[in-house]
Amino acid sequence: MNNPCPQCPWRKANQGKKHFAGFYRKANLTRLWNLIRRGNGGGQTCHMTDPGHPDHVKAGCPEDAQMRECPGSIILVLRELSAMASMGARPDERRIDDQAVTTYLRTRKGGLTKSGILWWALQRMQLGGTPLGGPKLTEVNEDDSDIDLPEYLKQ
Repeated sequence: MNNPCPQCPWRKANQGKKHFAGFYRKANLTRLWNLIRRGNGGGQTCHMTDPGHPDHVKAGCPEDAQMRECPGSIILVLRELSAMASMGARPDERRIDDQAVTTYLRTRKGGLTKSGILWWALQRMQLGGTPLGGPKLTEVNEDDSDIDLPEYLKQ
């Protein structure tokens, strides 16, 4: 099980904090969420494991770190997919069906987009690890109560 690092921008305690690279500013969190919610095709890297970005190295990422996906962003996506599953024709089955997608898109304007739903639900969850899909989603604790979208991104 992978847990978000203490510096994760999705930790409520970090949101709005001052940071030399602006990791926790509203503009950066909005930019990151917009990439994630649209299924940007690569997920969000954990900044403490991504030595390819100079600001990440300045923030403490070792230059020899092995890049991995941000567990905080995965938790957010799994919560969105879970919310969507509860909007289906049979919420007791917690399945993503046509009704769930339609209701979700109508009611969660700041949530995943159609392309994001295809990317996360189909490619990353159902086809994860196969030649047609991306890598499997990292196993995370979806109930981590300190991980959340900033209020202004929830609609």
